[in-house]
Amino acid sequence: MIKDHEAEDIAREKISFGQVLRNRQFFALWLANLVSSFGDWLALIALFSLIGFRWKGTPSEVSGIMIAYVIPVALFGSIAGVFVDRWNIKRTMIASDLIRAILAAALALASGLFHLYPIVFAMSLVSSFFIPAQSVAIPRLLRKEELLVANSLNAQTVNLNRILGPAAASALVAWAGEKLCFYIDSLTFIFSAAMLSLVVLPQVKSEGKMGTGLRQEFIAGLRFIGRHQLIFFLIGSMMAAVLAIAAFDSLIIIYVRDILSSDSRVFGAILSLVGVTTILGSALIGKYGQHHSKLLLVILGILTFGVSILILTIFGNVWVTLVCCLILGVGVAGVMVPSQTLIQEETPPEVLGRVSSTSMSLITVAQLISFLAAGRIAGAGLDVFAVEPLPGGSPLRKLPNVLLTPHCAGGSIEAVVAMTNRCVDNLLAIRDGHPLGEDLLNPEARAA
Repeated sequence: MIKDHEAEDIAREKISFGQVLRNRQFFALWLANLVSSFGDWLALIALFSLIGFRWKGTPSEVSGIMIAYVIPVALFGSIAGVFVDRWNIKRTMIASDLIRAILAAALALASGLFHLYPIVFAMSLVSSFFIPAQSVAIPRLLRKEELLVANSLNAQTVNLNRILGPAAASALVAWAGEKLCFYIDSLTFIFSAAMLSLVVLPQVKSEGKMGTGLRQEFIAGLRFIGRHQLIFFLIGSMMAAVLAIAAFDSLIIIYVRDILSSDSRVFGAILSLVGVTTILGSALIGKYGQHHSKLLLVILGILTFGVSILILTIFGNVWVTLVCCLILGVGVAGVMVPSQTLIQEETPPEVLGRVSSTSMSLITVAQLISFLAAGRIAGAGLDVFAVEPLPGGSPLRKLPNVLLTPHCAGGSIEAVVAMTNRCVDNLLAIRDGHPLGEDLLNPEARAA
């Protein structure tokens, strides 16, 4: 009976942010995340500045940075979770930070795009191991009752850095150039590794052990998600929230310009409101959501941001839009924070790495889909198709930002000149006994 009463007292206990931060192990983990995520924003903005302003890069060259960062998470994130469940969590996080510190410093030494892209790709790949490992570490350091507050703190940290990081990066680039941001980012990873070295993580039975096989463990993780209806719903809810907010970010400037007939001041106010209210929403959920059903909070969050976006589409009014943006950020926080907490509570420790990494990967894919559907790709020119001529009912014919040509790009002046030059180069190579080019249709000619 005593144990039952103690459990009831704990269930009624209201956990404060200060109480969670007084846990020295979690505080070290949180501080490491705070500092390193700030450094990430410094490096990201510095990369855009370096390519866009200093190197005068094209839009496709600038967007290549985001592609290089997103692809590893989308493609390899789920697989990384298998290793996270096998490896020692603390060593995985520290090793990830130290590798990223080296890669961040390497950004300062890059002399061209073909140096930058592989480095960014590698940093993202390493992050695919760090992020689920961090998610696994949190429930090992805290009681179940403290997880909602901990995830609320992390959400506030991420969104605060999303606001402060770009502003700090812009000032540093203007003062000392992009390289300083890269070196600071490297130092933040070293600081993070030092903080993580202070964390004492209890081990679970599966940690450090080899499993039945990479493929079998990967499939087992997917089956767990598919068969666990609650976790399946939570991941889907987070994907929906990310789809909505990513589409909002992509299209709001057009909405402000064409529907509200307003200027950059309204645009800036909207983005600031969403960022601030997401932080506020995370704080409110952490403080007042502890004794409410987390699933109910997720459902209310979905309804909140759904209704906000619906109202935006009905009323083309500046003040209505600003009010909706106040609600939108709270709704997104209402989905993300309780969902992450429920996943940590409902998932067995030995499979949490796979579940967390799969969730991260699917959310990244959802963000990509949203950018594409919302028109982040400004336009496309297509000349070759799998079926030619292109069927009359093809959706490509209806897209206003797609230019279609009937497989005739080879007839342009530039193409003819290029083909002529390659032909002459190959003839000269045969005459002089040099290797032929790589664009031959009959490679057996090289042997002849």
